[in-house]
Amino acid sequence: MNSRVRESAEGKKQRNKAMVELAVVSPWVEGGRWMRALREGSQITLKELAEQVGAPSGAWMEQLEAGMRPVPSSFYIGFAKVFGMKARDFAARCLKYYDAKAYEALFLADSAEVVAMQARAA
Repeated sequence: MNSRVRESAEGKKQRNKAMVELAVVSPWVEGGRWMRALREGSQITLKELAEQVGAPSGAWMEQLEAGMRPVPSSFYIGFAKVFGMKARDFAARCLKYYDAKAYEALFLADSAEVVAMQARAA
């Protein structure tokens, strides 16, 4: 009986942990949702997108959309073309989801420095 109680408590603990992990959406998951929205907006299948950008497979694309992998930078230009975006804009958005520190350094650091300098000047 005690082992059943322990198993049940352990199972409940694992389920709670899984629910918390799902509640906290990782940036990769957000990036995957964004990629899915772009693909669906373009009305193409995972397989078609994989073929158009030279990705390994539709299953690989599915993992990307599920937030299990980032978009490799070697695919930025291909995806941007398929989705009708400027490569720079697509790359910036990918960095925001998949490499936040690089995104901050490239796109936010200067603006933060400018704000700090303006505050000191005032």
